Amino acid sequence: MSTLEYTISLLETMPEEKLKEIQNYIQYIIFRDDVAMPFKPLSEEEISKQLTESVKKSDLGATTPADVVSQKMREKYAI
Repeated sequence: MSTLEYTISLLETMPEEKLKEIQNYIQYIIFRDDVAMPFKPLSEEEISKQLTESVKKSDLGATTPADVVSQKMREKYAI
């Protein structure tokens, strides 16, 4: 099951009150003040620089295998 399929199945079985909570939280994230935003908008140049650095790190082997990341997520969030 893909992440999208899993997410959809969760949403389909979720009570209406929980769906409203999620909707309210998403609206909060989208419409809150820039001061409270955890990430600032990046320019095309900044994005390109970060992607270039990421590719270099990946080429050097400075990565974490997907299965290790998935396992840590399952443990941390009880997925």
